[in-house]
Formats: sequence, C-alpha cells, structure tokens
Amino acid sequence: MDTPLSTRTAILTVLVQDRSFGLEIIEKVRARTEGKIVLDEGSVYPALKALEREGLVRSFEGEPLAERGGRPRRYYELTGEGRRAALEQKRAVSGGLLRPVGAF
Repeated sequence: MDTPLSTRTAILTVLVQDRSFGLEIIEKVRARTEGKIVLDEGSVYPALKALEREGLVRSFEGEPLAERGGRPRRYYELTGEGRRAALEQKRAVSGGLLRPVGAF
C-alpha cells in the first residue's frame, strides 16, 4: 500500500508518547494505523540508527532480561530536537493514518 507516512515519521510519532524498543515500535505503528502500515525490522533499525546520528533520537540499554538470555533491550527516546521534529511531522499528517497519541 502506498502511504504518505514514512518509516522515519512513524517512528518519531510513536516516540512522542514514550521511549520504546524496536519491535515495540513496529507493533505500536501497526496498532496506531489499524494495520494500514506494517514496518519491518529491515527498515526500522536502519531508520533508528539514522535518527540517532542526526541527534533526533538517543538509545540506551535497559536491564538484562532472562527471557533474552540475559541480554538487555535497546531503548530509543526522542531528544529535544527529536521532539520538535516529531511534533512538526505529527501536525503534517494529522487527520491522516495515525490515531491520537492517547488512543491506545
């Protein structure tokens, strides 16, 4: 499906609400677009790395998890500049595919 919402915009919009890890971002985009947009790992992780290089997102490791063999998840959150960019993107697509942030 051809949509005006890029992977980058979807990630920024999801991270406005709270920090998240990669697979959770994928699921939140799917839920918030009611299945109209389904991102895959092959696009999300490179986009997260690019956003981090641009200073819009920062990442950090969470606590080690037994269900991950003791490995921590990598979480992503918006920087101040990232929040401004996300809110700008959100205004640009408002009324489009994404439901309001509190609509989970």
